[in-house]
Amino acid sequence: MKFAILGHLDYESRLKELPKNWIKEDLIISPEFDFLRTKGYFLALKLTAQQLMTMSKEEARQLIVDAAVFAQNELDVELVQLGGLTTSVTSGGEWLTEQKNYSGFVNHGDSYTAAVACQTVLKTLNMLNKKPSELKLAIVGAYGIIGEALSKILVPEFAYSILIGRQKEKLQELTKRLKGDFTTSTNLETKSADVVITATSHHTALLTTNHLKKQSIIVDVSQPVNLSKEVCESRTDICRVDGGYVDLPETIPLKMPGMPKGKLFSCIVEVIMQAMEDERRHHVGSIDLKYLRQTERRAEKYGFNLKTLTNFGIPIAQQIR
Repeated sequence: MKFAILGHLDYESRLKELPKNWIKEDLIISPEFDFLRTKGYFLALKLTAQQLMTMSKEEARQLIVDAAVFAQNELDVELVQLGGLTTSVTSGGEWLTEQKNYSGFVNHGDSYTAAVACQTVLKTLNMLNKKPSELKLAIVGAYGIIGEALSKILVPEFAYSILIGRQKEKLQELTKRLKGDFTTSTNLETKSADVVITATSHHTALLTTNHLKKQSIIVDVSQPVNLSKEVCESRTDICRVDGGYVDLPETIPLKMPGMPKGKLFSCIVEVIMQAMEDERRHHVGSIDLKYLRQTERRAEKYGFNLKTLTNFGIPIAQQIR
């Protein structure tokens, strides 16, 4: 099964880092890649996250379905993975599955992303000799696709949790599906949290130095990121960890522009694994925790794993103390 990753630019300056032959009139299109005998492409809208979120939903959706149809008709792609904000714009991918001119399969890649984010949290705490049962957790974007899965898995493990989102009604719905000791908030109440996880679709960094407790840990799953380099540089006491990268097996010597050497976004890895399994079904909307665990088993099977923790792609193991 041939696949395509469909995303967008995180920043306009990213265009300068891409090979010129990738940049077409309407899309960014990579050459065909071979992943363990499974072929695929990287496609991106020539729009930043901010541009995508400030245009009308109808216009953004039309660009996305046009790109998916191009991949289907011109590149023989049967499986599209929605990257970045293309997931939220298409209602978790569900909207794209309903379009008659695209007949392929859709995967938002958030199941394995949530799995890797949980692994990142626990691996970081283990390195710091900290126990979740003694700490307070805050999840920003708690009722989103990734945030909901993180809440279900991690809230029972922590002493106390704060679940944060903009809509009170959605937070109330989320609480009906959770176990553990927690509260909810529509404000960015992260100041008292020992561990903060960000999993939002916000197009700019949300957290400032005033939002962070001394020596807190921030696992930033969001793309674009929710905690900037500038805040990290001004707050050397905190520990920011990338929440969405996974290490590639040595048999895949891939180096993607803008990606740390030997790593790839876990959402992309999820769709690669689905293509290798030739699994012909959609994975959109809310995350099925059984499928999430299946992505972990597939990752073990194919040699994808979380070896090195990074901050903006730079290994941080030696910095953790």
